[in-house]
Amino acid sequence: MNWQVVKDLVTYGREQEKLHNKNFRFTLTTNGVLLSDEIMEFCNREMANVVLSVDGRKEVHDFMRPFRKGTGSYDMIMPKFKKFADSRNQQKYYVRGTFTHYNLDFANDVLHLADEGFEQISVEPVVAPATEEYALKESDIPAILAEYDKLAAEMVKREKEGRGFTFFHYMIDLSGGPCVYKRLSGCGSGTEYLAVTPWGDLYPCHQFVGIEKYLMGNVDEGITRPDIVDEFKCCNVYTKEKCRNCFAKFYCSGGCAANSYNFHGTIQDAYDIGCELQRKRVECAIMIKAALADNADKE
Repeated sequence: MNWQVVKDLVTYGREQEKLHNKNFRFTLTTNGVLLSDEIMEFCNREMANVVLSVDGRKEVHDFMRPFRKGTGSYDMIMPKFKKFADSRNQQKYYVRGTFTHYNLDFANDVLHLADEGFEQISVEPVVAPATEEYALKESDIPAILAEYDKLAAEMVKREKEGRGFTFFHYMIDLSGGPCVYKRLSGCGSGTEYLAVTPWGDLYPCHQFVGIEKYLMGNVDEGITRPDIVDEFKCCNVYTKEKCRNCFAKFYCSGGCAANSYNFHGTIQDAYDIGCELQRKRVECAIMIKAALADNADKE
């Protein structure tokens, strides 16, 4: 909403990277409402990746993302998102949606986005308190798992037909993958990166902002709570009881620390619904790879 600040930050970053022999990788997430040709041109020049927020089908998106007056934004943003994705040659972007209890048939939203011409797609499960009506429930898990199977099968079919697309959660390197350190500790919140608030406070990640026990310091004084850094350093798949015997632990790296804290009050636990879905996504990724490898052998 304050586009000048974005431009000024990038300019400052480019100046600093020359002084310190560094390379900054900028990204931007937008809901598309204020997206303009000027912003697209700037992002194509400066942003290594852009995330375009759209939840899928028009009725799904407009229900969860209405304007204050109650109308939806789908018709406004979709032409701009298509133009933006094409301007980046269908690379280095994602259309990113969220599915909820209201659209457990989310494979249809993924396929809708693919049918609209997007090739880089991510539709992810909502994480919300159980008190929210749109939150996923344990009773939803069988339907969600079946939907992941449905999506995987359709992706194999489309790939064989020459109209494949990328689904973020099935992008799993089953032969190599990241270094062991990354596989153990995941996202690096609190150790490799920080969230900086507009007023200069430092937190392990944006999801911890406002939780005073995780206020790590500020931009003027630096890290004043190194004990928080140490706590996050010790958060990995070997310290989490739920992870030790899970076959998928090196692909989710213990899951999101913020989700664990929000649902269990500690970063050393795991978000149970998220674990179920992660295991299924790994299974689907294996199935897709095997199916396409089998097809290649036959050819």
